[in-house]
Amino acid sequence: MSGPLTINPAHLSDDDWETIRSFLDAAKARGEVVEFHSRVELLTPADVAKRLGMSRSTVLRRIADGDLHATKVGTHNRIPLAEFERYSHELMRRMAEASADDIEAELFGE
Repeated sequence: MSGPLTINPAHLSDDDWETIRSFLDAAKARGEVVEFHSRVELLTPADVAKRLGMSRSTVLRRIADGDLHATKVGTHNRIPLAEFERYSHELMRRMAEASADDIEAELFGE
């Protein structure tokens, strides 16, 4: 019996497809049944804070304000990885726009 194989489909490479094929071929040769499962990767507010370079309390405020969507697991907030990525890209876009405005003001005196 072989161990589990975990792959994030969001980041599949050609090497991953080869690994999947080898895993399936080996299972077939041993007469094993392969089960596929999926799960949502969840981050804690502390994980998000660390990745974004902000405090955990700031992340919790963003959740409370509705800027960052979280799921309650018991009494704890959990942020789906896809939501973290959306929010991270939104922050980058806002920072780029603010920087562009600052540069324009500096160059043209607005």
